[in-house]
Amino acid sequence: MPKKLINEIFLLRSISCLSILLLHSLARAYADENHTINLLRVLLTFGTPTFIFISEFILARSYPHELPAHFWSKRLKYIMVPYILFGTFYALLKAFEASISSGNNLAGSFGHFLWRHLLLGDYHGYFILVIFQFYLLHFFFHKYLKMWKPPLVMGIALLINVAYLGFFNFVKPYPTDIGVYIWEKFYWIPFFGWLFYFTLAYYCGRNFSLFISFLNKNAKWIIISPLLIGSICLYLFDSQIISSISSKRVDMVFFTTSMILLIYYIATKISKVPKIFVWISQYSFGIYLIHPVFLAVMYLVYNRLSFEVYPSLMTLFYFIGSLLLSCATTFVLNKIPYGIYFAGKISIGMNDKKISSRSVLDRKTIHG
Repeated sequence: MPKKLINEIFLLRSISCLSILLLHSLARAYADENHTINLLRVLLTFGTPTFIFISEFILARSYPHELPAHFWSKRLKYIMVPYILFGTFYALLKAFEASISSGNNLAGSFGHFLWRHLLLGDYHGYFILVIFQFYLLHFFFHKYLKMWKPPLVMGIALLINVAYLGFFNFVKPYPTDIGVYIWEKFYWIPFFGWLFYFTLAYYCGRNFSLFISFLNKNAKWIIISPLLIGSICLYLFDSQIISSISSKRVDMVFFTTSMILLIYYIATKISKVPKIFVWISQYSFGIYLIHPVFLAVMYLVYNRLSFEVYPSLMTLFYFIGSLLLSCATTFVLNKIPYGIYFAGKISIGMNDKKISSRSVLDRKTIHG
């Protein structure tokens, strides 16, 4: 089966990637000390769960009947192997830091961080473990999902998702080290905290023409809803009802959904996605994996300087610097032997020869 080019995904993926990059750049520059910036950071967390939607949307849209024979081998090689290698790399960096700052045994620290990274997803690559859970759900439940009623499935998934996140948002952690760890980090990993995005993406991708029709018929509400829901999110944060800056806030389920629909709607109205967004989309996986390294390096360099820079300028420096350096590193790694297993593949672009011309015709048919 030829791959289907979904032009709108370029814009959705690149904006989600840039939102994560800006979120982390602001955290480095302001360090939780500016309330207005923290309000902005709350809204920027929509980027992470949007990648759940993108991943499943592409599967449901491109493979409506069954997954291709090479599905698992490609994802193990180009997604899971980079997760393992980068988890090992970050464990080594943390072990060096612990050895220098606290005098801890290097080998012992490395082993401690390594098993936590790879088995518990205790670094920013945890998201790959979440994605693989949904690959499995798609593989085992696809034949049932296509027969069940979409409103019922999405409604149940939303209830599970909201109940799960609500529990960890509002219930205090069990007063043990393990309990605190689960509440602070590990509850991110099980798929229950992301389930609604998966079902939404599945039915939008599988019923693509109906999805586009829904966007067009409800354009006014799709444009307004991020403003309304975003205001509620900011109120909940400002009043300390939900005090965390995280994509795992229960209110972010609704805000993220509204942003996905808005960005996708905007993308359908653009005759051609700007090349800069296509380019960022192609490098998004490498940016996601690598940018924390360059943010940390730039932060250390800045702290050694004898003068201060306005946080707004530092944010711009962190943002642009980590973006370009991550893309350059991904490009180089894709050119050297086995480098692709470290940063993942550079994804397809609009002119990729692997894409069937029928994809373009398909899009024209859908959008009129």
